Amino acid sequence: MVMMLSSDSFLLLALLLSLCHDVSSAFCSNAMSSRPRLSPLAMAASNDITSKIRYLGSGDDAIIRPGVVLVAPKHEYDHFLMKSAVFVYAIGLDENEDMVIRGVIIDHPTAFTISEMSPNVMGSLSENLMFRGGRSGSDSAMLLHSAGGPDGHVKGTGEIGSSGIYEGGVVSAMEAADGGLANPDQFKFFFNYMQFRENELDDMFQGVVDDDGKIDEWVSLEVPPEYVLDSDLERGEMWSKLRNIIREIREG
Repeated sequence: MVMMLSSDSFLLLALLLSLCHDVSSAFCSNAMSSRPRLSPLAMAASNDITSKIRYLGSGDDAIIRPGVVLVAPKHEYDHFLMKSAVFVYAIGLDENEDMVIRGVIIDHPTAFTISEMSPNVMGSLSENLMFRGGRSGSDSAMLLHSAGGPDGHVKGTGEIGSSGIYEGGVVSAMEAADGGLANPDQFKFFFNYMQFRENELDDMFQGVVDDDGKIDEWVSLEVPPEYVLDSDLERGEMWSKLRNIIREIREG
C-alpha cells in the first residue's frame, strides 16, 4: 500500500535559501512500486568488491523500490539518463494521486562545491562537490549520507529502503563532520532530481536488441552506500563500473 501525502511534502530545500533545515522525504520511503514484476534470482559477483551487490532484475522483471540503483542501458539517449546510474530515494503519490518515482543521478558532478552554491554550509563539508541529480526540482538541493541510524551521529529522516543511506540533517551533519564523528566522504549533495511516472518507467524499461543479438535494458541493483556516495566520479563513471559488474554477474 502507498500512503497518500500532501503536496507540502514534495517541497525540497532551495539551493540559495537556507540549507540549515532538514530536508524531509518527499514520499513514503518504504512504499513499493506497483509495477508488475517477477522475483529475480539474487546473484553476486566473484570478488570482494562486488560481492555486496545484488542483481534485482532487468526490464519488466526489475524490482524498483527506494534504495536501489537503476543502471541505464547503452541505448538510452536521454540527455540526463544516458550513461547514468540513478539512486531511487522515494516512491509515492503526488497531489494528483499519480504514482511517481524520484531518484538522483549519482555520477553527474558539477564544477561547484556546496559552499559556492550555499554559504550556509560551512566547515568540513563546505568543499564537498555538488552533483546534478536530474532535470526536475527547480534547483532544489538535498543531502544524502551514511551517518544516520541508531548508531549514527546525524539526525535526519529514516533509512532509505535498506540501502544504509539517509536523507537530510544538514546542521547535524556539519556538526558531526567538524567534530570528527563522521567523515566528509560520507556526505553527498545533489541539486534537482529525476522524476518518473509508472508509464514512463514502463516505456524506459523496454529492452532493445543490441548488435550482438542480446537484449540491452535497464537493470536494478542493490549496491553498497559507498557507491552511491562516492564523490570522486566523472560523468558516467559509476555507470561504466556497474555495467561491467552486471556483465560479470550474468557471465558468472
